[in-house]
Amino acid sequence: MKPAALPRTGILIALLMFVFLISAAMVYGVVGMHLLLSFRPSDVPAITANPVEASAVFSISKFRSDAGHDYSMGAWDGESCRSMKHYFNWSQDTENNMPVRSLPSAGHPNIAIYAPFDGTVTAIQSEQINLGKQVFIASRKNPSFYVRLFHVDTLPGITVGATVTSGEQVGTIGPMDGTDVSYEAHVFPMRTVYLSIFDYMSPEAFAPYAALGHKPSDFILSRQDADALGYQCSGEQFVRPQDFYSQPGSKMEGYVSLRRNPYENLYNRMGTNGQNFNTQGFSNQQPNH
Repeated sequence: MKPAALPRTGILIALLMFVFLISAAMVYGVVGMHLLLSFRPSDVPAITANPVEASAVFSISKFRSDAGHDYSMGAWDGESCRSMKHYFNWSQDTENNMPVRSLPSAGHPNIAIYAPFDGTVTAIQSEQINLGKQVFIASRKNPSFYVRLFHVDTLPGITVGATVTSGEQVGTIGPMDGTDVSYEAHVFPMRTVYLSIFDYMSPEAFAPYAALGHKPSDFILSRQDADALGYQCSGEQFVRPQDFYSQPGSKMEGYVSLRRNPYENLYNRMGTNGQNFNTQGFSNQQPNH
C-alpha cells in the first residue's frame, strides 16, 4: 500500500517553514546566535562578572526606564516604548552636540569593559555614531544568550571568534564616556527576549553595588510600573516636553545614582543641565545599523 501523498498545502507550508528557518539562520547567524524555540528563565546563564568597571560607575539607568532611547523592538512578550537595557554613566565630552571619545589623563584613566561570563565573541559591529564598536559575547554555558556591549574600544586580540573568560577585559571607554549593556536572546519566530543583567547577576558580581546599599531590584522597573509611567515614543525617541531638560529634577531621568559624578563641574561651568549630555540616545538599536 502506497503512503498517502502529502497535500500541496502541506508541501507549501513545509517549504515556507524551510525558507523561514534559513532566513532566521542568516539573520541571527550574523551575530552567531542560536534561535530558541521557547524561552525559560531557568535557562538564562548567570552574569558572573561586572561588564563595566564598577568603581568608575556613578550612575546606571533602570531596565524599562525612559533613559536614552526606546530599546524594545520586536520584544517577544509585546513590550514597547521603553529602554530594555542599562546605560552606565553617559557621554560627557561632546562636539557640536555629538559625543566624542574622551581621553585619559593623570588621575582620569579609561574605564575598563569586561566579559560578563565565559563565552565567545560572536560579532563586532560599527556604531551609528563614530564612538567605539558593539561587541557581542555569547555565553559558553548557553550560546543562545548573549550580552551586547556598546561604544567599546576593543583590546588587541578581541576579535570575532575569540574565547573570553568571565571578568576578562575586552576593551575600554574613555573616562568621561558611557556605555550600554543589553542581555538578549532570540526566540522563534524572530522575536527578541530582553533581559536585565541585574536579574541574573551572581552575588559576587553584584557585591560592589551591594556595598553601596543597593539590591538588584533597584535597577529594574517592573512591566507594570513602566506601563503606569505612560511613556510615549516617536520612532526610537521618547517624546518629551520641549522644556524637559530645563525642568528642575529632570537631571539623570531614569537613572540610579551610585556616587557623585566626578565631572559634574562641567555642568556648573557651562550652566547646562546634566542630562543634556546624555547623548546615549543616539545608540543604535539593531545589530545591522
